[in-house]
Amino acid sequence: MKKLLFYTIDKEYINFLRKYESHVSYNKDEKKHSRPYLGIVLKIENFEYFAPLYSFKKQYKKYKNNPSFFFVYGRKRNPLAIIKFSSMIPIPQNNNNVVNLLEYELQDKKYKDLVSAEYRYINSNKEVIYKRAHKMYESVTKKNNFLKTIACDFKLLEEKSIKYKEE
Repeated sequence: MKKLLFYTIDKEYINFLRKYESHVSYNKDEKKHSRPYLGIVLKIENFEYFAPLYSFKKQYKKYKNNPSFFFVYGRKRNPLAIIKFSSMIPIPQNNNNVVNLLEYELQDKKYKDLVSAEYRYINSNKEVIYKRAHKMYESVTKKNNFLKTIACDFKLLEEKSIKYKEE
C-alpha cells in the first residue's frame, strides 16, 4: 500500500459542493486563517475521496469510537488531529485543479513539525484508516443508521463531482 500524502483542496470546489450538501466543511482560508485545508486522498469504490484533517480540539475527547473519524497522535500519544471520514468529499475524476500536494517547503517550522508528526502517524496506521473510511462510506451509502445523519451524502456528492468536471 502506497504512502498517504497530504493535499490541499480548492475552495471554489468546496463552495460548489456546499451548495448541495451542508456537511461539507468550510475551508479555513475563507475565515481569514492562513493554514491550508489539509487532508489525505483515499480510493473508495470508483472515486478518490479527500478526507479532511482537523486540528485537535478538547471537545474531541468526548467522541465515542465510531467509523466517522480517526484520531491522529504524536510520539507521546498526545492528540494532534482527527481525520473526519464523515466529511469526506469525492474528487472530480481527471481534474488536476481541485487537489494539490501540500507545498510543504512554504510552511513555517512549527507547522512543518506538526505536519511531519501527523504524516508519520497516519502512514503507520494507513490500513486502519482505509478500513474506517470504507466502513463509513458503506454505512452512509448502503445502510440506514445514525451515521447518515452526521455525514455527507456521498452518492449525491459523487453526482455533483461529475457535474463540476463538466462545467
